[in-house]
Order: sequence, then C-alpha cells, then structure tokens
Amino acid sequence: MFCNKNKISIDNLDGIRETVRGLVKEKRYTHILGVEGEAVRIAEIFGSGEDFIKKLRAAALLHDITKEFDMKKQLEICGKYNIEISEDDIKAVKPLHAKTGAYIAKTEFGADSLIFNGIYNHTVPSSPPGKFGFDLFGKIIYLADWTEPNRDFPECIEIRDYFYSRIDSGNRDKAMILDKTLLLSYNKTIEILVRDGLFIHEDTVKCRNNLIIKEITV
Repeated sequence: MFCNKNKISIDNLDGIRETVRGLVKEKRYTHILGVEGEAVRIAEIFGSGEDFIKKLRAAALLHDITKEFDMKKQLEICGKYNIEISEDDIKAVKPLHAKTGAYIAKTEFGADSLIFNGIYNHTVPSSPPGKFGFDLFGKIIYLADWTEPNRDFPECIEIRDYFYSRIDSGNRDKAMILDKTLLLSYNKTIEILVRDGLFIHEDTVKCRNNLIIKEITV
C-alpha cells in the first residue's frame, strides 16, 4: 500500500515520475505522461500561470497511481484513510482509483486541495460534498485524461477532434467550448456503458444533467 517510500514531495515532479513508473505497467505510464503533456497544452490555451501548470503536472502524474490496484487493495486504502464510498462506487469500480489516488497524493506526497480535487474528480466529478461540477483545474485533468494523444479508440478521437477543431476556429468563448466538450464526454461515457451492459454511476448522470440544466448543448 505504501506508494512513496522515498518521501518524494509534491514539488518533485521527476521524483513523482519515477515513483509512479514503478507502480504501473508501461502502457499505463505512457498514458500518464500523455495526460501530463495534454493538461499543459490545454492549460496554455486558457492562459494559465506557471504555478497552476506545475500543479496540473503533479495531478496528471498521480491521477492513476492506484489504477492497477485490485479491489482488495482499493478497499484497504479506503479503510486506512476513512474514505467514504457509495454502493455506486463499488458497482462502477472505476471511481475507486480516483478516490484512493487522491488520498495517496494528499497523505504521502503532500498534495494541496487543488491537486487532491483534480485527482478525486477525474473519473466521476463529484467534489466533496456532492458538488456536481468542478473548477478549471478539474476540467483540464478530466479532459486531458480523454484527449491525450496515446488514446486512439473512436470516442477519444471524436472528443479530441471536437475540442480542438472548435478551439482552433478562433472562437473566443473557450470556457463554453470546454463545457460542451465535457458534455460530449459524459454522453459518450453513458453510451459506452449502455452498449457494454455496464453499471452507470449516478454521479455521471448528475454531472451531465447539471450541464443540460445550464443549457449547455453539443
């Protein structure tokens, strides 16, 4: 369970990269580096500062740190850190690694609340306590996880093309483009889960509906 035996700080990005590399398979590590680079690319579109981008890098590097842990280990971490989990978290499975990863980032690397929430919300955005939606930092991590260049399945390509084609068109309302892309990602997530006969976490539906209520459309 111990992920940071060398006491690497959250500011030591090279140290984090080496630590994470020892915990995941090479394909996963390639994805993680892809998310890091993609998060920086998106942040620069929004004119983000150096400190913000450094924190984005840390969150991207740590977002999947517990991804390859089995359910037993996930639950052990939940118990150790008193992480609240719902029946939907268990049934949907994927949200668990976001929650456990966030707590590992906080307790073992010293991540602040911005990084913690970015990791916590990168699969099913539901910032504690039940806020369905998130800030720019969280949106960037969430989107970068979808659009990083190593992701080549059709839904990822569609979402990546949707976002960048509209950003590159010179549309000034970048925040609206980002929200529209998030809505498309929720739509695609639900389509995939329905297609594969899998459980849909209620927070995914709430996040989508939250955007619909705000009259966001794709």
